[in-house]
Amino acid sequence: MIHPFQSKKINDPYYKPLLLEATKAHKGKSITYRRDGTACLRHHHKTIIIPPDHQFDLTQATIFGLNERLTSSATSPITGRKGRTLRDEFNDEWETYTHALEKAQAHQLDYGVYAYYRERNHLVRYCPPSWHRVVSIASSSKLIADPKGKHTWKEIRDIFEHTTVAVAGGSVGNNIMHGAVMDLRPRHVKIADKSLYKMENINRVRLNYWDIVQSNKNRLHASDTLLRNKAEVMASQLYAIDPYINVHIYNEGVHKGNINHFFGASKGEPQADIVIEEVDDPRVKLLIREEARKRKIPLIMASDMGSCVQLDILRYDKKQNLPLTYGMKDSQLYASMEAVYKNPSNREIFFQFVDDLIGTDYRQDELKKIIEGKTEIPTSTIIPQLGSTAAVAGGLVAEIICRLRLGYDYPSRVFINKRTFAVKIYR
Repeated sequence: MIHPFQSKKINDPYYKPLLLEATKAHKGKSITYRRDGTACLRHHHKTIIIPPDHQFDLTQATIFGLNERLTSSATSPITGRKGRTLRDEFNDEWETYTHALEKAQAHQLDYGVYAYYRERNHLVRYCPPSWHRVVSIASSSKLIADPKGKHTWKEIRDIFEHTTVAVAGGSVGNNIMHGAVMDLRPRHVKIADKSLYKMENINRVRLNYWDIVQSNKNRLHASDTLLRNKAEVMASQLYAIDPYINVHIYNEGVHKGNINHFFGASKGEPQADIVIEEVDDPRVKLLIREEARKRKIPLIMASDMGSCVQLDILRYDKKQNLPLTYGMKDSQLYASMEAVYKNPSNREIFFQFVDDLIGTDYRQDELKKIIEGKTEIPTSTIIPQLGSTAAVAGGLVAEIICRLRLGYDYPSRVFINKRTFAVKIYR
């Protein structure tokens, strides 16, 4: 017998939990229980021992929460099945659940879906996918609706569920992806980043210690580096929220060799509907923009600069001849980018590229003094960041993604200073 799975291969289902329908798992003896509540999971001719303190049941949190929050049948959304409402459907599920509880024997409850998380050897019981999805979005109501208000709640949720968001970059991108998943609850997302999380990331990304570093069971020598890849960590975080989502991991980042896969449909991955560009590498930034323009896919970039957030919204889906950034010729942007690589230690040339890419509005408040070297700087970070600003950027981009999918239009660039509440809009 073994405990958690010992080997993993990136882009195999390692981070996605193993899902087993509870009734079938009990009937087929895939999951059995000892008298003390220890679960035995049989998979691929192996038996995995899961003690009670590694088992969790979210069905009560889901069912009781829905029973309290769902509106009555008179105002509940129509689900499309013979005029039945969401509340009608839930009342049937409530009966199914209570009947399963009445028939339960000891630790064995024939209801829901088991999710086995290999990473932590956790066995979690969830409600069936449809109800897990409902509980995660019902409280959002119709706060985000189409411009004319004609779509039903179900139609809006169907649009969001079938939206594939591709995010390149795991710092601000982490905040954006979490916000997007909370509001859309999509079936598929794509995440790309080749970098590793370090403790310096905790000022702007919500990270637990296990997100930053692997446990010492993987350490053979004190000098071994156990830091974790950003894309893999984001996948692990999302699966802990929703075991039914499909996260497509690009832990080598985006490059010429895989950009077709990142944007397109391949190997069970759907095509990206919206691409979020949050990478640091100037060449990759332009590579992603070129591909988005070629494929007529909208691209969004949020820049968190001090206490300011800038949103760049490139609607290549509407106008394919747009430049790679707002108000700048491609030739000038490329020349500025190449200068960065020819002069790798020159701050002035680097910030010239930044100016060409996003303009100069960011040069204000405390950040202006830091850029000009007129204040104390405790680290060598070229552009320091605030966690609160990254969080604001994540929330703003999440809403933009939702509304673009419903047919809204946005200006090409918006600059927001959260210190002064000043807003500047570029059409």
